[in-house]
Amino acid sequence: MKKIILFSFISYLSFGQTNEITFTEDISPIIYNNCTSCHRPGEAGPMSFTSYPEVAAMADMIKEVTQNNYMPPWPPDPSYTNHALLDQRYLTEEEKMLISDWVDQGYPEGDPSLEASIPDFPSGSAIGEPDYVFEMESEYYIEGNNMDDYRVFVFPTGFTEDTYIKSIEFRPDNREAVHHAIMMIDVTGTAAQLDAESPNVLGYESFGGFSLDGVSPNDYVFLGGYAPGMNPIVWNGELGMKIPAGADLLCQIHYAPSSIDEWDKSSINIFTKPASEVQREVQMKMWLRLDLDIQANTQTELEACLNFSNSFLDMFGPSEIYQFGQPTGLYGEQNCELPEAWSLLGILPHSHLMGKSWEVYAETPNGETLPIIKIPDWDFDWQGFYYPEYMQHIPAGSRIEAIAKYDNTNDFNMSWGELTTDEMFFCPIYYVPYEEGDEDIYLGISEETSISENINSYVDIFPNPVNSEITITHNFKNFSKLLLKIYDCQGRQILDILDENFQSEPNSIKLDVERLKTGTYFINLQSDDQSATHCFIKE
Repeated sequence: MKKIILFSFISYLSFGQTNEITFTEDISPIIYNNCTSCHRPGEAGPMSFTSYPEVAAMADMIKEVTQNNYMPPWPPDPSYTNHALLDQRYLTEEEKMLISDWVDQGYPEGDPSLEASIPDFPSGSAIGEPDYVFEMESEYYIEGNNMDDYRVFVFPTGFTEDTYIKSIEFRPDNREAVHHAIMMIDVTGTAAQLDAESPNVLGYESFGGFSLDGVSPNDYVFLGGYAPGMNPIVWNGELGMKIPAGADLLCQIHYAPSSIDEWDKSSINIFTKPASEVQREVQMKMWLRLDLDIQANTQTELEACLNFSNSFLDMFGPSEIYQFGQPTGLYGEQNCELPEAWSLLGILPHSHLMGKSWEVYAETPNGETLPIIKIPDWDFDWQGFYYPEYMQHIPAGSRIEAIAKYDNTNDFNMSWGELTTDEMFFCPIYYVPYEEGDEDIYLGISEETSISENINSYVDIFPNPVNSEITITHNFKNFSKLLLKIYDCQGRQILDILDENFQSEPNSIKLDVERLKTGTYFINLQSDDQSATHCFIKE
């Protein structure tokens, strides 16, 4: 019996050792590929996750926000469709369990040589040299009042003829302040007039939309959007999107709440294509409005099911409204069958504060259901355009249906409108008529379309191990604004040194570490656009 117990104990120890979860081997690829795009210096994330010390210092928080699916912010359900979306970031159940177990084990580091590489993030344009750059005429002041700020900025294009674009790229100036942005075209001059009504303030305030009341959907086109970690859409091959002559380019920016005053001077890059190269113009159809007065505190869940056809833009129907699961009304009838096959390119489901969920799918003539997108937990703070990696074929005669659920168990008297305290059912779809082989056309940024400059940051330390003084070499370009931090093996920051304290030559820093206790330490070097970490041993 003693032999059996001893064998079982040894087997348990062996199993535990082989199943130890370490940062370098198990956790670093999860963090670097799903979190670091936003959580790095100069980006929207409030803390950086570019090294073991940085991640270990926030390990318990990371476990909590990944377990409750608050982070990473990816609203669509990845299991709903059989196709991937561009730039999607979500964690599998296995990845979330790895993080949880790693934290419970005391977040061991592991062998530094096994640590994953941080992806190359573009430091400039993700596409290349733009044909047109539209920049704010001056910096916009963001008051540090801990409130959201939605602002629409108007840029006259000055285009004297219809212009076709390959891509549109929003370039945030203050990445920590800019939460997301949406861009569209206005050919009516309505937005310019709203802007002119407050000449002493840049742009005009508009929560939830662009405040273009009374403007027909035929007179504006949504061009794209921006959220941290999201790349611009590229219309490759014969695809192109038209900006009409004389149009104004509008950009609504959501500035996140902050307790300190901020300034921003963001810009927009436009990449054009000769009209002769555009054989397939990207088209947009939309569902617009949930035209209902919804009373407050009704304990009512509303479900709007909108079938949409090629023959209308801003009408809705048929729609069913459910109260406690029972239909209470049926509105309008339309011919909802697509007269031609489509290649779906992108979609933007949009609600306001009452929104609870979205589901969009197509039903083909032979009864097959083609899932397009599902957002089970709608969050007004995390919304955006979603594009399939490859065009999605929707056969002729199909019905595309969108279902959005709402919940008004609050103090609002909700009605249709563009204000956040109003409610919306809004869902534009990008498409082109289907052609054979569309399923093989990639909609993201390929190696052929991207010529941006990427920076592979490195830091080296000599001697290592060390007794007193180390020399840190690096490839940082902007070494006039360096910040150096030292962490112990528990992830605790013990030194924070500004650049004016460095006694060094370019790309070389000498640092006295004689007073440090014996042990393993990590040096993290940061500038405006680079970050790198290296460990050393103090003897």
